[in-house]
Amino acid sequence: MTGLAGGGVEGEWRSGALAGLLRAARVGTGGHRAAVRRVADWLGRAVGGSARIEDPVRAGVPDGALLRDVAAGSPRSAVVAEPGRHLRVLALGAGRPHPVLVVTRPVPYDEAAAALVGHAATVLELLVAAGGADAQRRRLAEAGAGVRLSVLQLLMGGEVALAQRTMAGLRPGLLDAERVVVCVLEAARGERREVAGACEELLAGRALVVRCPADDGHVIVVAPVGGGAEAALRGFVAGRDGVFLGVGARHPLSRVAAGYDDAVRSLAAARLMPGRVAGHAARVRPADVLDAGAAAAWAAQYLRPLEAVPAQDRYQLTATVRLGLEFTAVNAARLLGISRNTVRARMERAAGLLGVDLGDVRARAALDLALRFQDREEGEPGRAVPGLRGLLAAGPVLAWAGELLAPLRADERDLGRTLRDWAGENCAVEPAARRRGVHAQTVREHLRGAEGLLRRQLVAGGSGLYEVVLALMAVGELEPGGAAGGAAAGEEERGDPPRGRSGRSGPGDRAPVTGTCPVTVQP
Repeated sequence: MTGLAGGGVEGEWRSGALAGLLRAARVGTGGHRAAVRRVADWLGRAVGGSARIEDPVRAGVPDGALLRDVAAGSPRSAVVAEPGRHLRVLALGAGRPHPVLVVTRPVPYDEAAAALVGHAATVLELLVAAGGADAQRRRLAEAGAGVRLSVLQLLMGGEVALAQRTMAGLRPGLLDAERVVVCVLEAARGERREVAGACEELLAGRALVVRCPADDGHVIVVAPVGGGAEAALRGFVAGRDGVFLGVGARHPLSRVAAGYDDAVRSLAAARLMPGRVAGHAARVRPADVLDAGAAAAWAAQYLRPLEAVPAQDRYQLTATVRLGLEFTAVNAARLLGISRNTVRARMERAAGLLGVDLGDVRARAALDLALRFQDREEGEPGRAVPGLRGLLAAGPVLAWAGELLAPLRADERDLGRTLRDWAGENCAVEPAARRRGVHAQTVREHLRGAEGLLRRQLVAGGSGLYEVVLALMAVGELEPGGAAGGAAAGEEERGDPPRGRSGRSGPGDRAPVTGTCPVTVQP
């Protein structure tokens, strides 16, 4: 019988067998590799023996020399007939070395069995080729993702010209914009790759889309202002449950790190909003209520020691410090594409130049605030430069601080006192519990309660904690300290770094640092 289907019982058998082959060849969630295994398993059962794919030919397998010859394409097929063992070997695909189909049965091959082997080999070749194409596409996609990540890391470190040259080969002109907006999307566990792909398709080359190297659930988007990317992302989030969006302020391309910081802060607010989207102005922050000119003058004086560092290195230094204040050393290093030891070294260098102890939460809060006014336009020339205490004593700041802390006063657990004691003990739970006269677990529960009322992360450190620390300083419940410009009087009150000493807190000034503190104080 020479036809594929033939007639009668044998024709029905062949039709049923081929239908089984097509079912086995369907590419499902396991991809082409799983389909190849199913077809091989089906073929072994169909011929009453076994079938396998050797790719590559392993050392020590039976008939290894023959299989290696077929894999090399000379010959492309072979037949072995021995008592109780009949073997058919076929090379698959065009590339060398070829994957090899090995089919064994205990009896000789009849016409039907030989035809099934041929049909299955054809299907396997198609699956192998499609799998190879998919693998090539994945490799190209991963290579593109790697380039985009490198570009993001260059931007985070202030290497704008190099980032533009690198991106020019992938998306010419994308990074030519003067100002950009950074957005961070947060996807449910296991969905980030799909969300990133959907964003790339949605934005169609209008933005840099990167899977965040520091957080497995985040997708970072850097988009030119006015290109419509932000509106598109807002619409995307509205139509997809479980995805949150934080939008940063508009920044020059040289300040992508600051834009990312804004976006992460906004993302924390987005988690608490029904629409799951928050922009940079979603909540009032200290920088929004301070006298901008006075704060810029204070920040310039506070950060002046960093001018000893060459300009390009200085931006890298401050970009690292920005991220180091917000994240752990490991995550900051991933975002910048450097080692965590380099992150820590830069943080220590900045602390040494500024004469501050970044193991003190008050110093971190002050430095974080100063960096937010870096390069801002200062007030009137000749105007006295206030210290941090003077800045925080302004009426709008006191009103902001009072409003921020107000929810704590209404709670019967006296969460405000616990928070004040915890911050006063440099965010160490055990000393705060001793000062408060309660169990350490009670302090932890109070902190979780305070996070919910204030809508800010506290225990994890970062910007939410710094805002609360500044608010406590403003209302007089926490003394400024550990930072230049935070002393009570004299030249330190004017914002000058202390002279004749390092500016570091003494042994009794604060509690031992705990693992909850950000990058600079983790072991």
